[in-house]
Amino acid sequence: MPYPYKTFREWFTEEEEKGHVVRITRPIKCGDYDNIVDIGNGVPGKQPETEVRALVRYLHSLPGKPMGIIENPIDNRPDIPVVVNPWPTRERVFSGMGVKTKDELCKKISDARSGYIDPVTVSKSDASCKQVIIPADKIDLTKDIPRVWVEFNQLGWPGCNGIIIMRDPETGAHDLGKLRAGVFDWKDGNPDKPYPEERVRRHMIATMSPPRTGHSQSNSGRHYWSNRRQGKTTPAAYTFGNPTDVHMAASIRGLKWPDSGDEYGIVGAFRGEPMEVVESETTPGLMVPAHAEWVIEGEFLPEDEITPQCGEDLYLGYMMGGVSWPVFRVKCITHRKDPWWTPATFSSSGLNGHEGPHSGLKTLEREVDYINYLRASGFQVKDIVTNAYDGCVNIIQMEIDGAEKPSAHYGKLAAMTLLSNLATDTPPKYVIVVGPDIDPYDYTDVMWALSTRTMPISDSVALERGRGAADVGVLLNRLVSNYGEQLIIDAMIKIPERWESFPPRSDPADWERAAIKRMEAKIRGVA
Repeated sequence: MPYPYKTFREWFTEEEEKGHVVRITRPIKCGDYDNIVDIGNGVPGKQPETEVRALVRYLHSLPGKPMGIIENPIDNRPDIPVVVNPWPTRERVFSGMGVKTKDELCKKISDARSGYIDPVTVSKSDASCKQVIIPADKIDLTKDIPRVWVEFNQLGWPGCNGIIIMRDPETGAHDLGKLRAGVFDWKDGNPDKPYPEERVRRHMIATMSPPRTGHSQSNSGRHYWSNRRQGKTTPAAYTFGNPTDVHMAASIRGLKWPDSGDEYGIVGAFRGEPMEVVESETTPGLMVPAHAEWVIEGEFLPEDEITPQCGEDLYLGYMMGGVSWPVFRVKCITHRKDPWWTPATFSSSGLNGHEGPHSGLKTLEREVDYINYLRASGFQVKDIVTNAYDGCVNIIQMEIDGAEKPSAHYGKLAAMTLLSNLATDTPPKYVIVVGPDIDPYDYTDVMWALSTRTMPISDSVALERGRGAADVGVLLNRLVSNYGEQLIIDAMIKIPERWESFPPRSDPADWERAAIKRMEAKIRGVA
C-alpha cells in the first residue's frame, strides 16, 4: 500500500514486504517482574530483567538496521507484541513519509506550513483506537499497558516516543508534541522504596522541560507552564502507534501555536487528504488520532517528580537523571483490539553508527529545518548533515565554492545564520561548512577538507557563550541554563579571502565515480 498510511500497521506491513522487519518468535525479556536483577554497568539498584537494549543493538548490527517485532515478550503483558527500532535511519523515515530524498522531504514540509488541510472527525465506531475503552475507575497501569524496561535505567520508560496532544481552549487548535512517558515503581532503583499504590496505578512521569535560559521551549511546554503558574492542570492525551507523518508533524519547530492553527492540518497537508480524528473520552473538544494503537488520556499536574541519577539515557549516549519532570495523571485508556506496543526503546548511541531506534526522525527533523531555514535566508545550500547524538555536530554542504561565492566568508555567514534559528531547541556545538565536492556524510572527506582548506584560527569563529550547545554537562544541568560554547569552522575554498586561485583536485569526486564505473565495465567486458 503506497503512502499515505492511515495506520502504523499499514506502513509496517509494507516495510515487512521489503524485508525491513525481523519477527522474533523466541521469548524476549522486556521487563520481567518475576525476576528482579541488579542493574549493572556501574548503576546502583535493581530492575525487572530485560533484553530490549541488547535486541536493538543486535538489530543495528544487521544490514539496514531493521525493525523488530517481539511476538512473545516476557513482561506484565505477554499478550501484546512489542515493536522496536522503527526509525533508526533517514531511509526508513523517507519511506514512512512517501518520499525518496531529503530534498523531497524539505519541500513537503515547507509546502505543508502554508497548505494545512483540516482533519475530519469520525465516529467512535469507525475509530480503531476506541475498540477497547478503560475508564478512570478501572485504570491500573501495572496491568493495562506493557511496562517495558531497558537495561541500565533506574526508571521504567515504556513510552519513549510518544506524541502528546493538547488543545487551546480559546481557538480549539491542537498542538502535536513529542514527549517520553515513564512509570512509577520504586525510587532510585530500590524495590524496598516503592511509590504509593495510587501513584503506581494511575500516574506517569513526562519529559516536559521547564523554561530555562537560552532554550526555545516547545508549544506544549509553554501551554503547560502557563497553566502551571496559575495552579491549573493541563488536559492532554498521549498517543502511541502512529504513522511516521504524525511524528514528523509533531517534530516541526517554529510554529507559533495556537496562532499557527491546528497542527493536525500539517498531517493533512503531508497526505493531501484530511487526517481522521475522534473526540477523546475525558476532555470535550480534544480530538485524538482515530487510528492510533493507543491513546492515554489525562492531565498534567502542577507538580514534579525528580528522576534517579541514572533514570534514563538520551541521544548523547550517557546515563542521566536528577531531573524534575511533571507528573501526568491518567484518566482513561483506549486502544485497538489486539494492540501492538510501539514506543518501547531507548538505546541511544551504541556501535554501528551511534544511532538509536528513533535517530532517523531526530536527525531529519533538524536537517530539514536547517536546510529550509538557510534556503529561505538566501543561502545556496545543497545538504546539511547532523549526527544522531543530539545534533552536536552539523555539516553544511554548499552548492557553490571558491570564486562562485557571492561574498567573502560565505561559509561563516551561513553558519552564523544557522545558529540564529531561534526555533531550534538545542543548536549544535560544532558547525562545519564545506563545498559541493565534499561528502558531508563521510567524516574522512570532511577531515580532508579541514586539513587542506582551513587555518585553525582565522577560519573559525568561537562563541564562548553560545545558545544551547549540548554536551553532557549542559544536559545534566539544563534545568538551570542552556548556554554553552560553540565553534564554527569554514572549510570552503578561501577565494577571495586569501587566494585568487586554487589548485584543482587530483582526484575530483565526480570524475572518480565515473572512472570507477568505466573501468569496472572495461575489466568485466561489459559494453
